[in-house]
Amino acid sequence: MSYDRERDAYVAPTAKGQATLTLDPKIQGKLERFLSDGKVPWGAAVLIEPKTGRVIAMAEHSRAEPGARGISLRALAPAASIFKIVTSAALLQQGIDADHEVCFHGGRHRLQPGLLRDDPRRDHKCATLTDALGHSTNVVFAKLASRGLSSDLLRSEASRFLFNTEIPFSWRVEPSTADIPDDDFRLAETAAGFGPVRMSPLHAALIGAMVANGGSFVAPRIVESADGVSLPAAAPRQLIEPEIASELARMMRTTVTEGTARRAFRQDFRSSRSPLHGVEVAGKTGSLADRSPYRDYSWFVGFAPVDDPQVAIAVVVVNEKLWHVRATQVAREGLAAYFSEHRELRAAAAPTKKRR
Repeated sequence: MSYDRERDAYVAPTAKGQATLTLDPKIQGKLERFLSDGKVPWGAAVLIEPKTGRVIAMAEHSRAEPGARGISLRALAPAASIFKIVTSAALLQQGIDADHEVCFHGGRHRLQPGLLRDDPRRDHKCATLTDALGHSTNVVFAKLASRGLSSDLLRSEASRFLFNTEIPFSWRVEPSTADIPDDDFRLAETAAGFGPVRMSPLHAALIGAMVANGGSFVAPRIVESADGVSLPAAAPRQLIEPEIASELARMMRTTVTEGTARRAFRQDFRSSRSPLHGVEVAGKTGSLADRSPYRDYSWFVGFAPVDDPQVAIAVVVVNEKLWHVRATQVAREGLAAYFSEHRELRAAAAPTKKRR
């Protein structure tokens, strides 16, 4: 891949000539610089147009592995709480309402079997499924999964979200793996984001794109034209029921408005100078740490604007004990770069002021 200054586009050689890529050089460059300035040991950010599958950016950087390529296509990180999107869809499929409330205690960092049993003396906190997704409340997901899901049901839902399958793309994408255990407690752990599930950044962006797209999957594409011939978007496939996708989108809003990503985006909503001012974002965060060797994984998967999604984004940052940026910060920069380049979308997303 190389940059063609005259056309302001990335190009790649083909057997007969040259292909023009879908990547936006300005957005790609801004994200690459931000990842580099953040000194991330490993990091990747992928932006996709949900309706067309066009990959707008696939930025990568690794301080720990200089010159590394293909980080966006590798299932290098645990999916962590991003898997709660899959669990939420499975629970909604089983008739669990998004406003269903569960009372709980503990489980902020790890789960124990005893936490899955109701304890009126200690269960002083309560949350709906929507709140639990926005605040990434582990015990609520573990309790609901232990009572309403089987291993087969969660496996089936994971498959519909493209886990354990080959993703069609111009370059090989390492399949994201979701090993759903049969053991009841391990099933609950996996449903809450602690299981043996690994995911590539490109796949994560497609999860955001499917929710944004009403449950419809459009295969990702990075080639705009080859040898002067424009390539059309792939035909969409309905993988998730539209009503389930719509409810997931509504639930994912809470992550940004009041949940785990609120702090990262709050200032953008308030400042009229921000490219994200007036743009509502939906998303899901995820974080998990390995002890030996120490690795801190952080994720953000989302899309914007909420009411008419134009872009989906996934970011993963793998840090060591000393870190400078996390996934939500990179996602904010990526979305800001996108809406800075597409001001007409920002204007259309901005709420109309009422006349007095």
